[in-house]
Amino acid sequence: MSLALYRRYRPQRFADLVGQEVVARTLVNEVSSGALAHGYLFAGVRGTGKTSTARILARAVNCEALVDGEPCNACPPCLEILSGAAVDVLEIDAASNRGIDEMRDLRDKVRYLPAVLRRKVYIIDEAHMLTTDAWNAFLKTLEEPPPHVLFVLATTEPHKVPETVRSRVQRFDFRRVPVPAIEQLLDGVARKEGDEVDADALMLLATAAQGSLRDALVLLEQALGAGERPVTVAVARRSLGLTDPSTLHSLVMSLAGADPAGTLRAAAAAFAAGADPRQLFRDVARLARAAELVALGFPEGASVGPDEVALVADLAAIAPAGLWLRLLELVAEAEMNLRQSVDARLLVEVCLLRALRPPAADGEAAGVAALSLRVAALERGLPAPSPRPATDPPAGAPRARTESPAPAQGALDSPAPDSPAPAPASAPAPGMGEAGAAATAVAEVEVVVETIGRRDLTTVDGWVNEWPVAIEAVARENKGLAGVLRDCRPVEADATSVTIGTNGRFHHEQISDPEKRRVIAEALSAIGGRPVHVLTRFTGEERPRGPSGAVSDVTQAVLGTFAGSRVTATRLHDDTRLGAPGSASGA
Repeated sequence: MSLALYRRYRPQRFADLVGQEVVARTLVNEVSSGALAHGYLFAGVRGTGKTSTARILARAVNCEALVDGEPCNACPPCLEILSGAAVDVLEIDAASNRGIDEMRDLRDKVRYLPAVLRRKVYIIDEAHMLTTDAWNAFLKTLEEPPPHVLFVLATTEPHKVPETVRSRVQRFDFRRVPVPAIEQLLDGVARKEGDEVDADALMLLATAAQGSLRDALVLLEQALGAGERPVTVAVARRSLGLTDPSTLHSLVMSLAGADPAGTLRAAAAAFAAGADPRQLFRDVARLARAAELVALGFPEGASVGPDEVALVADLAAIAPAGLWLRLLELVAEAEMNLRQSVDARLLVEVCLLRALRPPAADGEAAGVAALSLRVAALERGLPAPSPRPATDPPAGAPRARTESPAPAQGALDSPAPDSPAPAPASAPAPGMGEAGAAATAVAEVEVVVETIGRRDLTTVDGWVNEWPVAIEAVARENKGLAGVLRDCRPVEADATSVTIGTNGRFHHEQISDPEKRRVIAEALSAIGGRPVHVLTRFTGEERPRGPSGAVSDVTQAVLGTFAGSRVTATRLHDDTRLGAPGSASGA
């Protein structure tokens, strides 16, 4: 059985490392000078050469014929390590050997001299998987190992390695490999394999690898396995499960144009063609990122092919502000959810629809709350307002302010019968921008305010008619208080105050609370367009009570019957149940 490409073309010298020039140069210098550390930490994403570098270092410190800090790969120690038969080079998988017992066993064995080689090398892969107890057992050995031992820790999550460990080793960060470097590597491997791969296909594979050389070689091998020569972009796209470009472009253009139906049709077409949900998310995120960067004035950071430059420019120009950033956040969240057992297609569709229908912002919520007043007023059957005068500016245009004498109080309360009423604002036309929609909402609110202003809110009847509106206004601040007000009614009003009456003691106590009365006053002031003082009045029937401090007849009878009894609590009962008004019971 032949080895996989990533195993056959594993780097054998520091100079073969792709995209890690700083790491390679530093290690070559340390090997040449003999100034090696006793421990190293190799950190970076998968497939960037951490374990391969550790193996090269193991050969370099044991090589009998170094060439400028590089292992010769021809001497007996190098050949023994290359074959995997060296007993003095141990690779430990910390994911499956992560406990304290394994670390204690390692601690006991490091004291023994190497069997064959000059130095023992311990390569601990996925070191972040070790438990806390294992680290504690390993810490002293890592700090002061015997001179014949070298430790190399490799991890993809260095932040999970304890700080006490990181401070005792030299750390090297392995960066993601640039796309051009991956393209060059893949082209060389394809030539050595005797296969022909188009340049566009190489770029597609290199981009899909996301900086991982191992992933790139695996993807190349997968594309070569299709059996078609030369390997074209179409072949590479099918092997990767990528979305057809026309379908992908239709999808993102529908998103930019706020077309939910078109977006779902494009997503359905992608799934029908066998697109992988995770790869679809990555393709959409790639174009969304590019469009956001172009919109921000940073087109050189978009990193798209020549055939997508015009598309990304259109996406940046058409989409509303914030769409692509919101989509990137939703895609990142949805990709995490794909790891669970979920309906992938449903998850993709929900993600796309959420991007098109964001939650209302504070300003929008305030606009909806204001418009609810208009709906409540119209539902009560207010007279239809007449059309606006022809001289009014168009919707969305600013109104000219004119100075006029202040009207008399009576004019404010009851406008002239012949004065024209404001016209209702028309609904925003399809495709209208945010400015037009905002102007329409403002106009609608003006209609409500002007229409309510026609009511005489200096009389009880006027406030009774507007009471549902007042309850709605209070509900936005305190829903419980709004429920109490539904059983209350205005009983007296003038130009500066409103008296609220209630038949229940509980309701009266609630609306008499200073804080709750403040909420009611603010709501009535907003409706009336002027400060309104709120008063309260109990309008129900008072139940007769005994003198203060005296007990009721029923309680007195109990005390007389049961000598030595003491009253610890009293509770009012319904008169119909006790047969006597104002009765109380004690125990």
